[in-house]
Amino acid sequence: MGDGTSYAAFLEVMSEINRYGIRMEEQSLPVQQEAYASFAGASVSAFRYAVEWILYLKGEGESMADMTADSPFTGWETIAEINYTSPYPSYFEGLIYEVQGKTEECLEPYAMASVMPMFPEEGLDFYYLKKMDVDALYELRGALRALEDTIYASYFPELTGRQWDRALFDAGYAFSLSVESAQAGDRSEALWYARQALKSDPSVAEHWENAAACAFFLDDLEQAGAFVDEGLAVFPENENLLAFRQKMLDTLKEMGVAQ
Repeated sequence: MGDGTSYAAFLEVMSEINRYGIRMEEQSLPVQQEAYASFAGASVSAFRYAVEWILYLKGEGESMADMTADSPFTGWETIAEINYTSPYPSYFEGLIYEVQGKTEECLEPYAMASVMPMFPEEGLDFYYLKKMDVDALYELRGALRALEDTIYASYFPELTGRQWDRALFDAGYAFSLSVESAQAGDRSEALWYARQALKSDPSVAEHWENAAACAFFLDDLEQAGAFVDEGLAVFPENENLLAFRQKMLDTLKEMGVAQ
């Protein structure tokens, strides 16, 4: 096979990330489950889509639609939205441009992938896919599809089909867009960005506070309560989340829902 990033190691790492997500689900921590499962999903789907592109470029299938007919997600923008923190949609998009000799087009996706926090320190090199024979590529696609089936059996992403903003890998950037949207009165958009910030980095208390507030102001008390409860599981002494929980309880009492 020659030098390059091991696809066997990739499969094992993504399997372990997904298993960690399943452990989060077992602990009733769905937001953290989504963070892990969606990262694994976006990464594996991007790899599988790249393999299908290589197969198509080798003459397999009448079209890319034919090559991807049985695959769950197609298109770089669609796959990226599963989890914007994964560098693999950008990396593999660049790779497919490179193997076609489109050296100008490959520069931006490669550059964006390389600055993302989750880009491996040792770098990535899957260019050898171009040299693999068709049977080996089909075998690899089968392994990737099997892992996708495992990931999406317990987590299936809700996608909007929106245009890809490559900077959304940055949780702080997503958080700022959530705040801007809220200030502009677009509460649905504010919540969407708040969820992206949480998906990118659930280790920041302010992200939980913001997501709860966005859901609350959309009158989605159930989702707001879920954000508060899970946020308190991570930050049990956070004063803002505790105050928010009390505010929600007071609101429910006023509505006659709680005693």
